[in-house]
Amino acid sequence: MSAATPSRRPRGRNVWPTKKEVAGYFELLRGAAKNGDVDAARHLIDLHERHQRQEAPAR
Repeated sequence: MSAATPSRRPRGRNVWPTKKEVAGYFELLRGAAKNGDVDAARHLIDLHERHQRQEAPAR
């Protein structure tokens, strides 16, 4: 097994997805919600609420 070079993504179970991969997953989720998947819609709402909390100013 060769060591990963800085230009390559490391292999393993705990590697974060790329921005492009996340965007693709988000589109899959959105498509499922538009086709009536209630669980997908719930996850989109949850993601939206989490994003809003992160942007809210600290008190």
